[in-house]
Amino acid sequence: MVSALGKILEIIILIIAAFFSSTVSAFLGMGGGIILLGIMALFIPNGFMVIAIHGLIQLISNSTRTYIFKKNIKKDIIKEFIFGAIVGSIASIFIILILINFYKVQSASEIKVDFLKPLIGFFILWYLFFKKYKQKNTKSFFKVGFISGLTSIFIGATGPLIAPFFLKKKLLKEEIIANKAACQVITHLTKIPIFIYFFNVNYFKEYLILIPLFFSVFIGTNFGKKILKNIPESQFKKIFKIVLFVIAVRLILSPL
Repeated sequence: MVSALGKILEIIILIIAAFFSSTVSAFLGMGGGIILLGIMALFIPNGFMVIAIHGLIQLISNSTRTYIFKKNIKKDIIKEFIFGAIVGSIASIFIILILINFYKVQSASEIKVDFLKPLIGFFILWYLFFKKYKQKNTKSFFKVGFISGLTSIFIGATGPLIAPFFLKKKLLKEEIIANKAACQVITHLTKIPIFIYFFNVNYFKEYLILIPLFFSVFIGTNFGKKILKNIPESQFKKIFKIVLFVIAVRLILSPL
């Protein structure tokens, strides 16, 4: 009886977290995914399952956000990103195979990779404050897609990792949210088959968690869009940078 009540309480907490995180992502374009990932890690013991379930929930959240802001999608960004994400996910498969052989394990679920998060935090700080940026029409989002596709399987929430690229693109707030969400949909779609094949994840067995969270992120995204309308363009960019900075510091300190 106690364990059943505990399970129900966990699901309720996750539903609230999913609503809050998707609301945050809908009016800021990021932050929600990494918040949800951190809360899920408290209740789901296996790291790979946290990232696997989180990926499917974020797929729904980002798909909803993409649909709501569909008028702001820029096809050139998406085309460049999708090819990079496919190449990056293929590269991640080779890394997984190498790690399986190196650690001599039967499944990738037995491998633990934690050192990437601090590196990503340092990357965000470097890109925000130290990188010299020149405006030029290059296929830069192929590289963004590659980075996202390569790392998503290992860290789960790649939103903060790719966010600086959208900021430097000088997009409007709705364009940042729309295109970043669409790119993350692509990333999650590429990694879900990898989790099924290499990590033996059965998403159907997790329906008790997944179904209520799907509804929660859908409602949260629509609520977040209403908040976005009341945020001025200049304030949005400032808040975006501040949140990105805080996330970077959190990633750097994550081993502690």
